Amino acid sequence: MNNETIESFEEEGILNIEKVINGYNAYIYKILQNSISNELDIEEILSDVFVIFWKKHKELDKRTKVKPYLAGITKNLIKKKYANYSINVENIDDYENEMVYNIATEELVENKEKSKIISKTLANIKEIDKDIFIMFYYKQKKIKDIARIFKISETKVKVILHRVRKSIKKNLKERGYNYGK
Repeated sequence: MNNETIESFEEEGILNIEKVINGYNAYIYKILQNSISNELDIEEILSDVFVIFWKKHKELDKRTKVKPYLAGITKNLIKKKYANYSINVENIDDYENEMVYNIATEELVENKEKSKIISKTLANIKEIDKDIFIMFYYKQKKIKDIARIFKISETKVKVILHRVRKSIKKNLKERGYNYGK
């Protein structure tokens, strides 16, 4: 169910929402589970995702891919939930501290999900590609040093880095995130 479009879920011009729910319920649940610990919030957002999709599907191009669209709705609902976090404060200093906490929490949730996606991507690539990526981005090694360590050309190192970045970008995009943010 990776590349299915809205059109593939239509029967006689009518969206079969049950088919969409059955196909993507577990996927959306996993995204939510990785971002939120409260089971009631997960269930609430899970149902909201499909309600929003149902309401909006007629406005979308029939070739719209369902999986990344649902992931985007999910991400936006998670952000909205944190943005609407209630604040009970008695003075402006407390309010400012609470706002900093809320923004930091939202960023932490998003960064945690992105890190998991990147880790999964790295777990599914060749060992040498993963090692080169880690050396360059996490250990700050220079391309020429990496090339020397692995006894390959600098061009090959650049190609490998490009390929890994492209794979990460694709996986982030499929789950509703923009690369580099």
